[in-house]
Amino acid sequence: MRLFRAIFCVSIIFNFQFSIFNSATAQGASRWVDSVMNTLSLEERIAQLMVVRVPLDMTDSQVAEFSKTMSDYKVGGVCFFVGTADRQASMTRRFQRDAKVPLLVCIDGEWGLGMRLKDMYSFPRNAKFGLLEPYADSIVYYMGAEIGRQCRMMGIHINFAPVVDINSNPKNPVIGTRSFGIDRERVSQLGIMYALGQQSQGVMAVAKHFPGHGDTDKDSHLELPVINHTREYIDSIDTYPFKQLIKAGVGGVMVAHLQVNEIDKSRPSSLSRVIITDLLKKNLGFDGLIFTDGIDMKGITNTYSDGQAELEAVRAGNDIILLPPDVPQSIQTIKEAAEKDDVLRKQIDYHCRRVLKAKYDLVLPHLKEKIEVPGDDRRAACDEIVAELDLHLDQRIDSVVNNAIAAKAMPGCQIVVLHKGRKILDKTYGHLTYDKKADTVTRQTLYDLASVTKVCATTLAVMKLVDIGKLHIDDRLSKYLPYLKGTDKEHITIKQAMSHCARLKSFDAYWQKTSGYDEILSLVTATPLLKKEGYVYSDLGFMLLSDVVRRVSGKTLDRFVEEHFYHPMGLIHTVFNPIAMLGPMHARLIAPTEVDSIRGLIQATVHDPNAFAMGGVSGHAGLFSNADQVSALMQMLLDGGVYKGHRYLKQKTVETFTSRHYAKQNNRRALGFDKQLFNPSSSAQVCPEASQSSFGHTGFTGTMVWVDPEYDLVFVFLSNRVHPSATPNLLARMNVRTDIQSIIYSYFIPKK
Repeated sequence: MRLFRAIFCVSIIFNFQFSIFNSATAQGASRWVDSVMNTLSLEERIAQLMVVRVPLDMTDSQVAEFSKTMSDYKVGGVCFFVGTADRQASMTRRFQRDAKVPLLVCIDGEWGLGMRLKDMYSFPRNAKFGLLEPYADSIVYYMGAEIGRQCRMMGIHINFAPVVDINSNPKNPVIGTRSFGIDRERVSQLGIMYALGQQSQGVMAVAKHFPGHGDTDKDSHLELPVINHTREYIDSIDTYPFKQLIKAGVGGVMVAHLQVNEIDKSRPSSLSRVIITDLLKKNLGFDGLIFTDGIDMKGITNTYSDGQAELEAVRAGNDIILLPPDVPQSIQTIKEAAEKDDVLRKQIDYHCRRVLKAKYDLVLPHLKEKIEVPGDDRRAACDEIVAELDLHLDQRIDSVVNNAIAAKAMPGCQIVVLHKGRKILDKTYGHLTYDKKADTVTRQTLYDLASVTKVCATTLAVMKLVDIGKLHIDDRLSKYLPYLKGTDKEHITIKQAMSHCARLKSFDAYWQKTSGYDEILSLVTATPLLKKEGYVYSDLGFMLLSDVVRRVSGKTLDRFVEEHFYHPMGLIHTVFNPIAMLGPMHARLIAPTEVDSIRGLIQATVHDPNAFAMGGVSGHAGLFSNADQVSALMQMLLDGGVYKGHRYLKQKTVETFTSRHYAKQNNRRALGFDKQLFNPSSSAQVCPEASQSSFGHTGFTGTMVWVDPEYDLVFVFLSNRVHPSATPNLLARMNVRTDIQSIIYSYFIPKK
């Protein structure tokens, strides 16, 4: 017994027959809990409320003795601290194998298993995640999910995280960087993301330290901190994150050892019925598991001994007594009090049932799963999450953009980066013009996409028609455009036009000669082909392709893509002729382009003069959108034609159009899409780090989209660099887009 008390600080669990929980699983939680309760004595029911520390540095024989002691005393669970993953996994297997009612296995791993296990991964402290902008909160969700996944692998059911204390006191010796910050809304939101992420993996999250440990200058491990806030402050600040996490469905709450004078001057918060039962349960409506902070901390043991703290913890309304320093004495003290107090005895039964229900929910479904140490794949997953965090916080991108704005390479821009479908960068910079009084760029600002129209409209439309069997890439354009028959363009195929190797002239100022959709196409038809074979980037092929779409589908290009892509995908601000489609009130959302000698300031109408002369809808230009909605189109392509569970294109079609068809002729282009150079260059249209499998397009107005399947990346950059003049093109000269791309890739290219 001395060894148990002095060395092991033991946690014990009731042994039961596996056959009981196998049949109990089928009977449901209530029957299983009843079946176990009926076998437990009063002492054993008290023991079920205790989760104790697993001793460090045990020999194999000591581990066996510790496991046997748990079976004898029938305590509810264990909590691991410092060690190695292999050793912890081995002990967990042993403890669960010896136990016949499963253990609740807990860990205090706020920033991952590496907080306790020296050979496991540690994420940055919460304070760093607290620097995220709200749109990037999903990074915290995925961190929580990864921590939960690794806990599950290790046989852990409860992780005492997240910390949702408000870090309002810079002298706080124990919270500090463990907190998400000083703003109650951000702390709440990030705490919710962490908790929901972890619980998505079947591991209970525990919000701590209730009712708020942020504004203290003492460490409860050493003494009892005192809180002198008013009740109004406590309700509006300290407990606010807990209220929000309770609404979001957090599974557990840990109560701190604090002297909260405004609420209960006579007892520490962890032993206060006023704080736990009245405030947390009744007032805030929390119905999950309630844990004390470690009862072996001096904030408690300096005042309470001989099991009195454990007794008061039960009376106060806690479900689980964490880390009792003397389990036998605690059981005996509580038992003696319960034998004289029917109310206390009913409380014990109530809390025991709740603990058993938690075991039914958290442990039984995973009891047969293999307990194993997370491997290199999980470490890589953690590295990716941290890479996303660091990329978001990297100020180098801000520097590149701000330098470009200062040099008047562009008035402002939008940048969106998606990684594995997650938005990891969504930033706006500058203004719509260089006038300091001009509207700032927002996420709702619409940009003229220029030639990005080729991939976000025309190519998508042709892909869809191929998908449904209305076109084939080897078909001649003249099959659908009778006016090409008998001309030098009669034999041009769809594949050639989309690969820019149809000997079509790059462009011409048709707008100076005529206006109207059909009239412009007549001039295109009459323009002689180039004599030389090979790659020449051309608007003309896409002007003809838009007419192919019209004649095959019976709908103009804008109507076709709106019907098949933009509307069902919810992209209501991806439009041709934005004022006509969205209304005059949206004019201020649209970034102006050039100040033209004929048209004046061009805003809300397409910049490209040929597209303008064609009525604003053409296959080579005319589309307006914002970076968020364009990124959705690119993510759909990256995911093989699927977006939010709905298939828009066949995967084979996407692969066909994003592949090169004339590589032997030294043509880097795919069908509609641009590709990486065969020999990447730092001064090219895409950064040298982009893979050969990547694809995208740039636009004359200062736009760019790029998708890289090898790195699961989507990059969208939109600007109006042509305002107020299209020349000189400082955006390209300064390599603004590609420099930003290179920074992004630096986080996802494996380090050698």
